[in-house]
Amino acid sequence: MKKFLATILLLVLGLSISASAQNASKTNLNRTNSNNSPVFVYGPWTESDNQVNESFEGASFPPAGWLKFNVQGSDGWTTINVGTTPIPGWTGGTATPATADAGSKMAYTTYDNVATNNDHWLASPQVLNVQPGDSIMFWLRKYSSAYSDNMDIKISTTVQNNAAAYTTTVAALVFPVGPDTGWRMLKYAIPNSVPAGSNIYVGFRSWVIDNINNGGAFFLDLVKIGGVVVPVEFATFYSSVNQNNVTLHWSTATETNNLGFEVERKAANGSFVKVGFVSGKGTTTNTSSYSYQDKNVQPGTYSYRLRQIDLDGTSEYSNVIETEVLRPNEYALNQNYPNPFNPSTKLSFSLAVDAKVTVKIFNVLGQEISTLINGNLTAGSHNVNFNAAGLQSGVYFAKMEAKGIDGSSFSDIKKMILNK
Repeated sequence: MKKFLATILLLVLGLSISASAQNASKTNLNRTNSNNSPVFVYGPWTESDNQVNESFEGASFPPAGWLKFNVQGSDGWTTINVGTTPIPGWTGGTATPATADAGSKMAYTTYDNVATNNDHWLASPQVLNVQPGDSIMFWLRKYSSAYSDNMDIKISTTVQNNAAAYTTTVAALVFPVGPDTGWRMLKYAIPNSVPAGSNIYVGFRSWVIDNINNGGAFFLDLVKIGGVVVPVEFATFYSSVNQNNVTLHWSTATETNNLGFEVERKAANGSFVKVGFVSGKGTTTNTSSYSYQDKNVQPGTYSYRLRQIDLDGTSEYSNVIETEVLRPNEYALNQNYPNPFNPSTKLSFSLAVDAKVTVKIFNVLGQEISTLINGNLTAGSHNVNFNAAGLQSGVYFAKMEAKGIDGSSFSDIKKMILNK
C-alpha cells in the first residue's frame, strides 16, 4: 500500500513539473533577452497558427511585439490617421486608406534631417516555425514625386533589434523620382534560404543615401506574415470599350474558397458603387478567366475595381484600373434587343450633338402605334424600352428622327418582330 501511494505521489509531482516547464517554455517564446535590447512593449500575438496580422489600429505604436529602431537616430516609423493633410513633413498630400475596409490608421515614415543617410526599421514580432509556402504580404504606398527612396524587406533568424542580423533579403524595392505610387498590395514567398522550422523576424527598412538632400515617405498597412492564405491571386485585370459598353477582363492564378467578385465603378467625381457580380470557382489551382460587361455607360472617365468575397464573408480589393468612354461622333439607331421579342425590347441610339429627338413605333400599315421619345436630349448614348404587351404578334417598325443644334439632321428605321 505504501509503495502504491508513493507511486501516485511521484506521478502527480511529475505532471506538475512538466506543466510548469511547458508554461515557462511558452513564455520564453515571447521574449528577446539581450543586454542591448531597447525598451519597448512586449505583448501577445497569435502563435498557434504561426501568423502575424497587423493593421496598426491600436492606441500605441509600435504595436505589442513590434519594434522600431533607427541606425542613424531620429523619430523613424510612427502611426498616422486616414485623412491627415498635409502629410507630416510635407506641404501637401493626404493619408489615404489602403483599402475601403483598412481601418483608420497606418504605419508611416518619412525622410528627416537628423543624418545624411536615413535608415528607419520597423520589425515584426517573432513568427514561429515557418514552413515552405509561408509568405509576407502587405500594402505599401510611396509618396512624393520629387525624391527617390528605398524599401527593403529583410529577415532575421536570431534577434529583433539589430540591423546586422537581418541577413536575408526578401525584396529590395527601389523607387526612383516619379509620381506617388498609390497603394499597392505586395506578396513575397519566404525564401528557401530560410530553413523550414525557423523562427523569424521581418524587418521593413526605409532608407536613402542622398547627399543631404531629401527622400520620400512610405505608408505601410495590413501586414500578414506566415501561413498567409490569399483567397484569390489575381493574374490580370484590364478593360476594353466598344461604343458605350465597357468590358472588364480578369484572370486568377489560384482561388481558395472564392465566392465571387463584386464589380465596382466610380465616376471621376463620385464614389465606388456596385454594378454587378460574377461567381467565383471556389477552390482551384488552375488559371481561371472572367469577364463582365458594363452596358450603356455615359461618356466620361471611370475607375473600376473588383471586391473579391470569400465564402466566410471576408473580402479583398483588386487594384484599380481606369477607362474612358468617348462621346459618340455620329448619329446611330441600333437594332433593338432582343429581336424577336416578347413582350418588351430595348432600343439604343447615339447623338453626335445635342438634338431634338423623336422615337416612334409604327405597324406594317404605317399607322403610328406609340411615341417613345419626343424631346431634347444631350449628345451621347441613350436607350428606351418598348413594351408591346397590348399588341398582336407581327412586324413593327421603330423610327428615330433627330435635329441637331448645329443644323444637322438624322433619320433611321429598324424592323422589329413581336413573337408571342
